[in-house]
Amino acid sequence: MIRLRSWMRLPLQASVVITITFALLEISTRLVWWQRDCLALQDRMICLLPAPILTDEQREILEIFEQREREGKNFDQFDPVLGWSIRPNSRTIENGTPYESNEIGVRAERSYALLPPPGVTRIAVFGPSFAHADDVALSDSWPYLLEQSRPDLEVMNWGVGGYGTDQSFLRYTTQGAAYAPHVVIIAYEEDNIRRNVNRYRPFVHAQTGMPLTKPVFIPKSDGLQLLENPFRSLAALRDAALKNPSYFLDIVCPHDLFCVRERYQPLPLDSLFTYRLLRTLVFEMHYQGKLPYLSTWRDSYADPFQVEVTLRLLTEFAQTVRENGSIPLVLMFAYRPTFEEYAAGSPPMYQDLIDQLLQRDIPVLDLTPEFVAANHESRDFTGYFAPGGHYNEAGNQVVSNAVLAYLCRENILTGCSPQS
Repeated sequence: MIRLRSWMRLPLQASVVITITFALLEISTRLVWWQRDCLALQDRMICLLPAPILTDEQREILEIFEQREREGKNFDQFDPVLGWSIRPNSRTIENGTPYESNEIGVRAERSYALLPPPGVTRIAVFGPSFAHADDVALSDSWPYLLEQSRPDLEVMNWGVGGYGTDQSFLRYTTQGAAYAPHVVIIAYEEDNIRRNVNRYRPFVHAQTGMPLTKPVFIPKSDGLQLLENPFRSLAALRDAALKNPSYFLDIVCPHDLFCVRERYQPLPLDSLFTYRLLRTLVFEMHYQGKLPYLSTWRDSYADPFQVEVTLRLLTEFAQTVRENGSIPLVLMFAYRPTFEEYAAGSPPMYQDLIDQLLQRDIPVLDLTPEFVAANHESRDFTGYFAPGGHYNEAGNQVVSNAVLAYLCRENILTGCSPQS
């Protein structure tokens, strides 16, 4: 009996030692991570899991966003269909650049009749920030310059910063198509391939100033199926992200290529800092600091799924434009590295996408050769870019000239001068 009690004492002592050790480890972990979620470790930032779906900074952005919406002072506004859009009759100044919209939310100081006047060719531009012409004033934006180039032109700028091709397509079908444009320019920038398979913008752009969800289209047979914006109000989005993150992830992640669910998923033992630290270390070792698909744009253009979704979107967009009696044109906007690589003899990373669009009889104008030609064989393209990363005044002039020349070359416009 005495020998048995002595034997039973060993696991009891062991359990006490383990409990004390764990308690000390938990206390020390809490002290190290006190009032912080991230810690620099060997030139790397380690952030305890689960990561918040809405960071403190993004929560503040949404609070300001909601307050400005209530006051009618915001430029960008929440849109239950599109995710976000531009508020009609608004003005703002961002980083020194003025932006304005007319009564229907297009970038303009003038109004447009529902139908174009007789003898006028109306062009409608849909796309992301390069369509909207961020970083330059209205008078230096390429749609405005194009409109001013001829008295028989109207150019409606329906561009919205951060848009995917899916949102641009929906903005056309729900708003722009009613204005009966003769030509519809589908502006495409290199990052659209990622945005087209992304539902919650921070999953693909962690530092975004637009922490909102959006609609997406998913492949279905030979076509596409629309998945609507999962949240119909800012309050619903915020409440789900903060109070019910599992629900948020349930409805967003299945069709968001960039959602790494285990990074955000709350687990029962998360109240223990030691468990969170262990979970974080396992996550970091698994991904080695690189989340899936978030490496380079070239990797995205090598991914058959991202290419297929984008190809189907551009194809359906162009076909819908044709069914409405208009002429489609896909306008390819590239970033500076692509210009530099093209000038050095390498084709754009999206060349295969262009080839497939042309095979489907969809007109494409790639701006990269236009910029290289305008730059007179120099490989320094800094003179065409604003500090914010978009084209500056000189870059917008290149775009306007290239589009005008295309319209004349394809006999969409008549009476063109030899320089056009």
